[in-house]
Amino acid sequence: MTDDTAPERAKRMARDYFFPTPVYRTDLARAEELNVRLVADIRAWRERDPGGTFRSNVPQLGGWHSPTDMHLRLEFTELTTEIFELIHGVFTDQGYDDAWEPVCDSMWANVNPRGAFNRHHTHPHALWSGVYYVRTPDDCGLLCLTDPRPQAHVITPYFDSRRRSAHTWAEAYYQPVAGRLVAFPAWLVHSTHPNMARAGSGATEAQAGARDGTTGDVHAEGAQEGALADERISVSFNFRQRRRGIDPADAPSNEVVRADLLAR
Repeated sequence: MTDDTAPERAKRMARDYFFPTPVYRTDLARAEELNVRLVADIRAWRERDPGGTFRSNVPQLGGWHSPTDMHLRLEFTELTTEIFELIHGVFTDQGYDDAWEPVCDSMWANVNPRGAFNRHHTHPHALWSGVYYVRTPDDCGLLCLTDPRPQAHVITPYFDSRRRSAHTWAEAYYQPVAGRLVAFPAWLVHSTHPNMARAGSGATEAQAGARDGTTGDVHAEGAQEGALADERISVSFNFRQRRRGIDPADAPSNEVVRADLLAR
């Protein structure tokens, strides 16, 4: 027997949402020009410091994680300033006390060649984290956000896939897009899928010829450039609050607020 009154009963019930997980995203207006410089500066940084540091990256697969002082380096001021403006908007939208301003205490570059990925992790001691995509070849690996509430999934209902709402998902995914910034609570569990860009997918004809042996002398150079073409390059960051008016001389050396950027 079909219960034809079920939709009517549902309409009479108010629905409230508690404990939401907000995720913000935007595309930078001048990203294409900015990203050309970022690719060059990040790769030059990696050449100077090939070991980088180890966090959620997998060095055995070639994943490179820079030191976390990117926000202090002058060559990255333009990107740091853009991120600050966007995070200020997040703080305003969240209704935070204006007596406390956003402060960035860590920012870093990630370079993942084909096969590399970032493991599940969170960012302790931060309120908001995020990622800005600098270079994203096709199939370079999704950003995965995982529901941090294990109790919500002790039993999985049977859903009608045509009507299932996003708030019932156990995971959400974002396709990396060059020039896009995604910000999320720092406590949110996240990871990246392996970079599965087709080998040399961004290579030129000369580089492709080097792979199949038809150009001879440029084989090694072309192979290297083809590998670079497959890299996913991104920038990650952490923000928290700091009371306004603190004397910069009394602040930790790794902290940057918007006034510090304006003074550069």
